Amino acid sequence: MMPLVEVTVATDGYLAVTLDREPYSADSALQRGDLQRLVDGIVSDLGTPVRVEVHEADGSTFTDIVTPELRPADPPTKQVQHKALASAFGISGGGFLAGETVEVCVVVARRVADDEGLAQLRLPPAVLADHPHVVLIGRTSGAFAVSQGSA
Repeated sequence: MMPLVEVTVATDGYLAVTLDREPYSADSALQRGDLQRLVDGIVSDLGTPVRVEVHEADGSTFTDIVTPELRPADPPTKQVQHKALASAFGISGGGFLAGETVEVCVVVARRVADDEGLAQLRLPPAVLADHPHVVLIGRTSGAFAVSQGSA
């Protein structure tokens, strides 16, 4: 059941507030100008949508559902970056788990994602046959997509 915030506005503009039919205490006397801040605070504290009913002194009633602001997702855990060392015979890098499969991704092109977040790159079938796992990595989002080839 959705929490209920009931606000009764007196003729002098002061507010009486209940949360789930229990008196809601504030640090000070609340007036009409405090209503938005009050409701936003309750919604933020509860972290869930809240039904708000405002009963005016003239007998009119307004009802709304207020939802909490979307919070950005927790950033991914920080990855430890180890320096790769290049030589005439190839490349090497550490920090992997023993026995871990390490994918080698070579950047051959860059694309800008469209309005729906889709990035597309056409590759010759021979390239995909020789390299069945192509990885697309979002430089800002950290999102990645791996082709479904078989190897």
